[in-house]
Amino acid sequence: MEENIVYKLINTKHEYKEIIPDNFKDGHGGSLSVKVVVPSYCQANCSFCFNKLTKNTQKHDYKIFLDNLVKSLDMIVNNVTNRGITLDITGNEPTFDIFLFKELMYLIKEYKKYIDKIVLTTNGYKLDRCINDMIKVIDIVNISVHHYDYLVRKKIFNTENIPNDDCLKEIVSKFKNNNIKVTAVSVLDKEINFYEYYNKFTKWAKDIGFDDIRIRSNFCKNDKFIDDIINYKMNNEKISILDALTIKEINDLENNIKVYILKGVPDLTEYVIGTELVIDDDGLCYIDYNKRYMVDKNNIGYFNKMYVYNDKKLVKKK
Repeated sequence: MEENIVYKLINTKHEYKEIIPDNFKDGHGGSLSVKVVVPSYCQANCSFCFNKLTKNTQKHDYKIFLDNLVKSLDMIVNNVTNRGITLDITGNEPTFDIFLFKELMYLIKEYKKYIDKIVLTTNGYKLDRCINDMIKVIDIVNISVHHYDYLVRKKIFNTENIPNDDCLKEIVSKFKNNNIKVTAVSVLDKEINFYEYYNKFTKWAKDIGFDDIRIRSNFCKNDKFIDDIINYKMNNEKISILDALTIKEINDLENNIKVYILKGVPDLTEYVIGTELVIDDDGLCYIDYNKRYMVDKNNIGYFNKMYVYNDKKLVKKK
């Protein structure tokens, strides 16, 4: 039976009246996704970078970050007891400071037994120098490549400091030899000949050795462009909507690789509360990337449940 208790999250003006039952599973497979924003620089300068739209301080105080990170992770694993936990490590570029990243891997390894899945998202910078530190810590590596052509990739990243194809092949091979899954990620921020791009990108990714592909558009200026891609019927596809994220999953039999085309939203808190937490660059825990709504020991228990925010009220997804 659903409860009708009013819960109020700290620092928010929202009141959430409908509580989703504990056995309701949706989004992230029912897991709580915890994003970890590593306070680091980035060698690249992508025009569509999500981090440019947030209010992160980027003071790069590593000691404060690591000290608070321990407290935040302790709070989460000790209080989120009836849902699985997925940890997603992101940035700026998480591997920019090798020493910080190695220390981060050592620290997170201590929490491995409490966490179902640990994911790293990176553009590949210095990745070949820290693979050994990731073994038995990281389960999946998302490598942002954005394009199959190396020269075009450099223009997208606005830097020479990204791995070329030979380097990517070596990196991907080492990960797979250590049972770490590797995904090629591309973000679309402008209209292209998508189907030509899709065919070349899938063949290239398979040749490099990637396990699957994620093509995403969150901030495309022409929404109709990505909607047309989502709606265009392709072989062996299925479409789902989870946490305001539209996902087209394609089982590409020709290249023997899975492709996920995703259209998301800039701010999940406008749609969903409770599917995602953010440990930001200060190591503290929030429900969004802009440090607006803090999570502490007084309200972390609420995240045992799944909140779905729709039409200015919480409802159960159908």
